[in-house]
Amino acid sequence: MDGYVPFNLAEFMLSHFSRVDFGGDLFSQWPAGIRFEIGFKQVSRAAQLFRAIFRNSENCILVSQDWPCANHLAQRLAPLFETSGLFKIELSQMPFQSIDVTPFDETPYRLTSARFSPSAINEVQLFQAIANREQTGHPKISSGVYVIDPDAKIVMNMYDDRGLDIIAAELETLRPLFEQFNGWLLDNQRTRIELRFRASRKESMS
Repeated sequence: MDGYVPFNLAEFMLSHFSRVDFGGDLFSQWPAGIRFEIGFKQVSRAAQLFRAIFRNSENCILVSQDWPCANHLAQRLAPLFETSGLFKIELSQMPFQSIDVTPFDETPYRLTSARFSPSAINEVQLFQAIANREQTGHPKISSGVYVIDPDAKIVMNMYDDRGLDIIAAELETLRPLFEQFNGWLLDNQRTRIELRFRASRKESMS
């Protein structure tokens, strides 16, 4: 693909999120983060957060985390990049990159990533398909899905139909999201999140 710039996922994570892996729970793994409450009937929140993050971005990195498990086909689940209706472009010519990961004492998985224009992603369908994973709707995505803004150094992960984590290399990068969408903070983590931002503001003023 002409003009395509490869993205080194491993190098990016090691440089900016050295203690974070793709095992889930980004919020607990990294101190600069927010956890939002979504809910199956409020999946539109995830789409609004996506738009808020990427409205001024020329590109994003979409990452699919997949495990060597065959039974997802019987359950009508499909890997991210094989799920129809999520993209406004043809994927057959996309230069995907893959990394095989073998964590200690955990199931090995593969990370597949590609660089997209945010406008090429049907974000409403994407997050609905993630929410459908444990619900009755279709399509269902079997993959773990991560969306990265490589310039702002933000990683977004809707882990299931209940919630969504957003982390950044620097907490102040997330302050606009914290202020604009404060009412969506997950209640049982609200105090923890607010303390993070309060401490960050004190540090910036000292």
